[in-house]
Amino acid sequence: MDTNAKILLSALASDVIPSSKVTSVVSTLTMSHANEYVDIQGIARAFHNPKLLRQLRTSKHEASGSSYSLNINEAFVTYETYPIGQTQILYKSPFPGELQARLAIESIIDRFLDYLLKEHQIVVLNESDRHVQVFIPGQTIPDFEEQWDKFLKKVAFSAFGDSRLQMPGLVQTFIIMLNAVTLSGRGFSTLDVPILTKEQAEVLAAWYFAVIQQVDRRQRNRQKQIDSIQEELKSSDLKEKERQSKEKELDDKEVMQAKEAKKYTENFEKSFAGLINNQTELWKELHQLDTKLSDSSLPKKDQRKLYKQRDKVASKITFPEKWLLEKRSLLKEIGCQPFKFVFRDRELHSEKFQSITEIAKRFDRKATDQINSTRGDIFTQCITEMYRLLELDEKDLDSLPPPLLASKPPLLANRLAGDDSKEFCYSCGVGLDPKKAKWQVLRFMFERPSQRRQSSNREGRPHICASCSALAFASPLKVTDESIILRLLPIDQASTASIKLQDYVRMLTSKEVHLSAGKYIVLTSDRTNKGDLAASKLGQVQYALAKVASIFPQEVLKDFRFKLILQGSDIELRSRHLLFIKGLMESYGQSIIIAGKEINISLGDAIRYIQQDLPYLADYSLVKVSSISNHLMIEQTRSIYWEELKGFMDSNSRLTKRAKLYQDVAALTGLTYAFVESLERVAEKSLEQQKDPKYTAREVGKIIEKADDVTAFCYYATLGGEEKKDVQARLYHNSRNDFIYNQTLILLKNLAITGREDKTDQGGKYIQLYADDVAKVYIHFASQKEYEQEKDWKELTYNLKLSLYTRFPELVRKLKSTSEKN
Repeated sequence: MDTNAKILLSALASDVIPSSKVTSVVSTLTMSHANEYVDIQGIARAFHNPKLLRQLRTSKHEASGSSYSLNINEAFVTYETYPIGQTQILYKSPFPGELQARLAIESIIDRFLDYLLKEHQIVVLNESDRHVQVFIPGQTIPDFEEQWDKFLKKVAFSAFGDSRLQMPGLVQTFIIMLNAVTLSGRGFSTLDVPILTKEQAEVLAAWYFAVIQQVDRRQRNRQKQIDSIQEELKSSDLKEKERQSKEKELDDKEVMQAKEAKKYTENFEKSFAGLINNQTELWKELHQLDTKLSDSSLPKKDQRKLYKQRDKVASKITFPEKWLLEKRSLLKEIGCQPFKFVFRDRELHSEKFQSITEIAKRFDRKATDQINSTRGDIFTQCITEMYRLLELDEKDLDSLPPPLLASKPPLLANRLAGDDSKEFCYSCGVGLDPKKAKWQVLRFMFERPSQRRQSSNREGRPHICASCSALAFASPLKVTDESIILRLLPIDQASTASIKLQDYVRMLTSKEVHLSAGKYIVLTSDRTNKGDLAASKLGQVQYALAKVASIFPQEVLKDFRFKLILQGSDIELRSRHLLFIKGLMESYGQSIIIAGKEINISLGDAIRYIQQDLPYLADYSLVKVSSISNHLMIEQTRSIYWEELKGFMDSNSRLTKRAKLYQDVAALTGLTYAFVESLERVAEKSLEQQKDPKYTAREVGKIIEKADDVTAFCYYATLGGEEKKDVQARLYHNSRNDFIYNQTLILLKNLAITGREDKTDQGGKYIQLYADDVAKVYIHFASQKEYEQEKDWKELTYNLKLSLYTRFPELVRKLKSTSEKN
């Protein structure tokens, strides 16, 4: 889709096209792309503008000129003589070097551009790693800094995002990420991150509340088990050995229950109750200082000293005085019992807990286990942080990050050499005040938060700016052993796919349990029932190929480029490989995990062959271990792979040889398959078959093995004749051999062998073939420069044998089972 069409759609969505010209513009758009099968209405949906969709649907496709009548003079855009807007270059902030941090910045920029498109119909015309060119409809240029702030508050750091614009918030990004990806096997403590909005505070508080509920459930479930075992022990029917086992189990559970109860109670009393007492004392000290400061006769020197002291005390106060009085009273009533305290407080202040109680239901067991709540101090910290977040006022919120897109290029500042300093952000490099630097790298920001800096003699967590800390928190793109991060790019940047990309990614993640942000999608690695990761066993690249092929429809694999994002490199998942893998998986009924028990190593082997563009070997490797469940699909897959590969026939590259080999083997397969099939039909009716059930399989295997020798092949082919005198056969056309049938016809035509295609009485097509045809074709290939060398000829005939075997899958499995017995 060209730039002019994007501009016109944006202008229509913004109502800046004169009403007298709207019909003409709509007609021009629809007619100009009608022959290109461009989904103009699909593109228009990305603007989230119902009026624009109605205009396109009701267009009568009246004939109009092919010209868009657009004029771009410097940055100003006019339609005919009417000004409709202007273009502008926005410059991106430098991307961090660390992968996870870079993904966070890239994805939040993508989401902001999507917000501008839907809210203000501002469309991206061109984009690079350094800049983005946008078209702004109308005469007024919006304040991008103001729009950035609105986006952060209404979308990125809101709880549920903007449903009107169909843009996700933290519930759909942060929570789903925690439910899907394990960031640390050992768990971690509460998060020390900037809090930008009240809704962000509620989401975090809800997480901690969900952890408290999960620990409470664990203790109550264990108590139920204890009670159940005690009841069983009262029975006189238990045998002595069984009784001893039950008594030991009971003893272990009672010890653990008592140990946990003591641990949580003691830490709650020490930390939480201690905090309340400490905060209460601070308020008393503050009141005393205020009393002293109210004395008007106090010398100015003493006033300054008291004000400084007061500021120091006030900075340590976290909770309001009224809140502290309520909680002290509740502690006296309940005692230092954390679960009773929290749940009783929820009853007393149901309106305060209402929002986090509902959000907490969205966290599953994997999310709550991310926090190491088995430690009493961390569990108590969850309670403390939950209350701190609930009591935050607007004045307590951190500043919003500065915009990542600006009308002027970012200035690069000088700084001291070295990477171990509090004077700059370790992630993006922006300058920091070393006296105020408080944020450090967490697992939420970097894949490995503990870094050994080159200019330091120790390992530790470097300091970063508040902006990097906050934006990394909101990003669902986390690099782990079980996460596969992909970037989707349209194959043709000018195509309709480029503008519909983010909508498609959102649609996919709403159907599958995956995460998305901008142009990125995160796939979580499948596990066996025992917890083994498929990505680790198959390999990240091989797993990514299998997973993408299994979940994306064929048209998406054709229209988009998929890049696997790894630390230090991006690996492209080739469209032809994905399409062939998809066809193999569906045709052979393959899955990444077999019945939940084991990882499909055979599929992994086939994928590695496909990566080397060895499709016949990949096909054969699967036919040995499974049955073809869809013959039509596997033949269509072979044809689709050829359509993707034949574009390299004239490229003079490694793939040129692979493409020619694939086509030549397909044509040879069709030619020889007719004779092999004919032999099979005759052998099955023979007396020898009645005497020996393995006779046909042996004879078919023999002729396939002789496919590298034309004389021997034609000799064995005489067995396919009814009288065993002539060597001829018919290649009948059907859905199972459509690809090789067509390639055989092309080959015969190239060799000037014509008039062989005919029809049966029932109307079916077939090709009449003779032994001379086989000999002529073999001589033709042997004389070509691609097969002059013996190794090249062997590669051709070896692939021919593999291809023939895949056409007789039962024979392959019979031969395999026989060899296993031997």
